[in-house]
Amino acid sequence: MASLKSFSIKLSLFSIITMGIILLWQQYAPERFQTNLGWFIWGFFMVVTALIHFLLIKVAEESPKKFITHFMAITGIKLFLYLVIVLLYALLKGKAALGFVVLFLIFYLLYSVFEIITLLRHFKKAE
Repeated sequence: MASLKSFSIKLSLFSIITMGIILLWQQYAPERFQTNLGWFIWGFFMVVTALIHFLLIKVAEESPKKFITHFMAITGIKLFLYLVIVLLYALLKGKAALGFVVLFLIFYLLYSVFEIITLLRHFKKAE
């Protein structure tokens, strides 16, 4: 339980930092890269990262042997669903989707790295 509290604190701090990215993006990104959905993207990644982390920790506690399979499956499904979101938005909005797509991919990269680093640290402590 302490590990989940620690993760929640780390995720909150990381999300405050990434909030700065949105503020900088809104202030300095060229007009063609602007999107009104920056805050939605930020919240989406924060919630999804928390849910996936909690699910993977639960799986690892129940059966460590199943962790790798679940991690790979969740990562593959997540990547596919994110690709569908980006493609649908791009098809619906055309050139206006550029800001959404770029910001979405930036947050995908940042939150994926954060997720992997926190999982690695979690399991190093468990050893």
